[in-house]
Amino acid sequence: MLAPKIRQGIFKNQHFSAATSKQEKISIDHLKAQGIYGKESEPVDESDFEPPEMLGENIDEHFYRMGQITAEPYLPMAKQFAAIETDQFPPMPDPSRWLKQSGWTRYGRDGSTQRMAAPDIADQVLVFDVEIVVKDSPYPTLAVALSANAWYLWVSPYLTEESSHPRHLIPLMHPGQRQPRLIIGHNVGFDRGRIQEERALKRMPMAFVDTMSLHVSSGGLCNQQRLYWMRYSRAKKEDDKEYLQLNADTGKFFDVSSLNSLREVAQHYCKITMDKSQRDVFVDGCIQDVRDDFANLTTYCARDVHTTQQVYSKVFPAFLQKCPHPVSFSGILTMLEGYLPVDRSWPEYVERSEKLFNELSSSVSARMRELADEALKVKSPMDDPWLKNLDWTAVPQKYTKPKYKADGSYAKGGEPRPVAKQLLPGYPKWYRDLWDSKLKRIHVTVRSRVGPYLLKLKWLGYPLYHSTSHGWTFRVTRDIYLESLDQDASAADDRSTDTSKNQALPSFKNMVVLRFPLDPEDPHYENIPATDAEGVYFKIPHADGPDANCGNPLSKGYQSAIEDGTLSSTYEMAKQAINMNAMCSYWISARERVKSQFVVWDNDAVDSRTNTPLSLGLSKNEDQRTGVILPMVVPMGTITRRGVESTWMTASNAKKNRLGSELKSMIRCPKGFQFVGADVDSEELWISALIGDSQFRMHGGTAFGWMTLQGTKAAGTDLHSNSARILGIGRGNAKIFNYGRIYGAGIKYAISLLMRFNPDMTEADAKEKAEQLYKSTKGQNMRDKRLFGRNFWYGGSESYMFNQLEGIATADDPRTPVLGCGITDALKKNVTGDRFMTSRVNWVVQSSGVDYLHMLLVSMNYLARKYRIDMRFIITVHDEVRYMVADHDVHRAALAMQVSNLWVRSLFSYRMGMEDLPQSVAFFSAIDVDHVLRKEVDMDCITPTNKIPIPPGTSYGISETLKLTNGGRLDPPTDIPDSEFALVDHSLYSDSEAVACAEPIAPRPLTAVSENAQPDSTWLTAQMLSSREEISMLVSATNRASKSRAKPYNSRLSGGSVEIRTIKKASHGQRGVS
Repeated sequence: MLAPKIRQGIFKNQHFSAATSKQEKISIDHLKAQGIYGKESEPVDESDFEPPEMLGENIDEHFYRMGQITAEPYLPMAKQFAAIETDQFPPMPDPSRWLKQSGWTRYGRDGSTQRMAAPDIADQVLVFDVEIVVKDSPYPTLAVALSANAWYLWVSPYLTEESSHPRHLIPLMHPGQRQPRLIIGHNVGFDRGRIQEERALKRMPMAFVDTMSLHVSSGGLCNQQRLYWMRYSRAKKEDDKEYLQLNADTGKFFDVSSLNSLREVAQHYCKITMDKSQRDVFVDGCIQDVRDDFANLTTYCARDVHTTQQVYSKVFPAFLQKCPHPVSFSGILTMLEGYLPVDRSWPEYVERSEKLFNELSSSVSARMRELADEALKVKSPMDDPWLKNLDWTAVPQKYTKPKYKADGSYAKGGEPRPVAKQLLPGYPKWYRDLWDSKLKRIHVTVRSRVGPYLLKLKWLGYPLYHSTSHGWTFRVTRDIYLESLDQDASAADDRSTDTSKNQALPSFKNMVVLRFPLDPEDPHYENIPATDAEGVYFKIPHADGPDANCGNPLSKGYQSAIEDGTLSSTYEMAKQAINMNAMCSYWISARERVKSQFVVWDNDAVDSRTNTPLSLGLSKNEDQRTGVILPMVVPMGTITRRGVESTWMTASNAKKNRLGSELKSMIRCPKGFQFVGADVDSEELWISALIGDSQFRMHGGTAFGWMTLQGTKAAGTDLHSNSARILGIGRGNAKIFNYGRIYGAGIKYAISLLMRFNPDMTEADAKEKAEQLYKSTKGQNMRDKRLFGRNFWYGGSESYMFNQLEGIATADDPRTPVLGCGITDALKKNVTGDRFMTSRVNWVVQSSGVDYLHMLLVSMNYLARKYRIDMRFIITVHDEVRYMVADHDVHRAALAMQVSNLWVRSLFSYRMGMEDLPQSVAFFSAIDVDHVLRKEVDMDCITPTNKIPIPPGTSYGISETLKLTNGGRLDPPTDIPDSEFALVDHSLYSDSEAVACAEPIAPRPLTAVSENAQPDSTWLTAQMLSSREEISMLVSATNRASKSRAKPYNSRLSGGSVEIRTIKKASHGQRGVS
């Protein structure tokens, strides 16, 4: 557990009852039953130091205070603005009053107009919306803002034709302004990217609130619900009474939720019907179209702002009810501070990737055209198992109608001539369909439907066939199929261990033979398989299970089949084409998102106020070309409140055979700074384990908790090794099963995964394996609610954890155990009943993970302010956090991250009723200090487009960081004034702590566990038993003991393992008699 100084600095006083002897003994019995009690664990770093002094009496109050401090002054501003009635805002100007003059213009309540450098300093809160001409430039064209006192319009000098280029950003602060600004918008991350101050290296006192995120967290939909919602919405518009009546259950969550667009959100909360047709001008038009219809298009933008204000007045109070802790608000503010610096390597990377991609694409296309031309030369294509599946119907050459003389001879020029515009006469239909009229040649790729035929692809050595009903299949001759069945039968009869002689043919016994209609009138009739008496067809397996069709055998999902030879070709040319396609797969999916990144280069844009080059403060000399990307993050983009961003939050790690996959490493620190960050180790596994362990008030009290904390890969006692052993698969694949199960996925998901990893496995065999895994881990489900008033899991290594998760998910008002954030209204029990359980259980885990992230961000923010660390937030990807830090503060920032992680995990434990923490999880395993953005500091990022290794960064463990910070001291520098900090001026927030800590805090009761109640030993014991009979006997014995006023049976039972063994023995005897 925690070293003495650390524990004393965090858990000063005991507030909750500790684990009782009953809990300890039941836990030991459970661990013994799972075969892990007494197993050795790895030694732990015992580093000790005095952590920074906390605010308040305990870690819970400390975080509440930190949330208040870091939310200042924006949270009070947000509350006050939301309280303003809509009719108290100034009326929107008439279209004729909008002035087409560059820069900002203020439109007062009294009808006055005033040209300004930026919105009035007194108007601290602004609802804001930006419009761009998509086809022209990513720079802003116009923007509208609304405050409590006035309307504001910003117009680009490019729109007014005062500038010959569009490179102008929107200033929202006056020069030297220290008063804070709060900007509100719908998907405000897009608008933030067009604000001048946000591009500067040094942060200004400006924060952003996203109404889309506020809605998603309180009234958003999970993926399953979205389709139901859209169908129900369409039925309501069409007044389809029959559909509405049959789908009344959907109506329950329809009424409390909506999709995320401003149009849908406005309709849901405010009953406002929006006309978004004018948006098309900005999407499809040009800058001149905006100039020509300036007044109406400005009014369109203003209406969006007005609607956003009305939505905000509804969703912000709803958000505060769902997420009442100030840490949640402060956390989402930080999520909208992302800042990604780039240098000249960025355009070089894009150019390299595009060049190689075009070269490879051209080469692959040329090879495919060669194969198509080769196919035309085949004399008997119907004898070829691949080419016979193509449509060889040819259209003969057409001729003009002849003209004759009276004597019957051709008139002059009347001879029949070939029709000029006929497409490829005499060529087969499949070839004509590939013709590109612009290129004046055929266009064929490996993704074309004819591609696998031209490449003569084989699955397990047998030719492919595309079925309209079953997707891509493979054909085996009936003789080989029957021979394979005989081979399998012989192997089954031969009990010898040497079965090598039986491996001549693949086994088809576990594959389903496809059936095709024989009646030509059947809508699913396919001539080739229906008339093929000598062939047997099988589906190519799909990752989504046996019911899913393979749409493209050369897609990313089949890369492993290509690599291990399951999918092959007889052509060497085909193999090269397949490899080239695989190499390009990442860039194909990412290129449009990468190329659309909005980079603003230092001294390239123009300061709209001074008409001079805009300095961002990034470049240290003229030779250094630096710029910045602002990631367009939706801070709560899913119902679990996870952040969403389409490029950087989904970027893969660099792979040696994936073109362009070094994307993340193109984010590079400017001179004088380093990236400091870490990945939270097994974050959501640990949270899940902790929730289960809370029943015992002991870390590692359950088998799942023990495996998470102390299990090792070397000894085979960790969670992934355990699942791999049960399933007979590799540890890497076992991780996928484990995370899916913990996120609420059921046996069907495990079956589909097993069949994906083992194409030869039957569904019955996969089901048996999956059931074995779930019985061993999740346990068995007791559906008799009479025993404990609920369904529950028992007998598995994870039963305690799942019972806790489901207990939270099915509560009347589910809330995360630590910050108390509520589930979206669309997933509450009163509107869903027993539906969408996977999403609801998943919400408990992932939303708690978001609590973890927000707490980490808030703690770092607080420590940076208090100890004057020169740093700013860069990006977070779920459990990965990165900051940019001045060179002289790198190790203090690393220590701040370790302290933050210690505090976060301590609060998690505290809120579960455990006032201690294992030292093994108290700190990050390593803090990365690097000059580029990448997953690990030692990744060289070699790819087909990056041949030069990137020099490594450095990782520091807690013991190294303590040595480099004078034994763990965060003392601020005395020789650097705040005004000279490069990344932030902490003096702007100097009074935040005094303001935030002025009011007393009411203690928050625990929600996941009882604070002082004695444990229900019967309930604890029931979860570890292995049969229904044992559980029934346990409950009956407890009831008898209670009725006779004797010592309760559950107390006696939990007093040692003898009584549990007695129940097991008795239950076995009963089963034997019956």
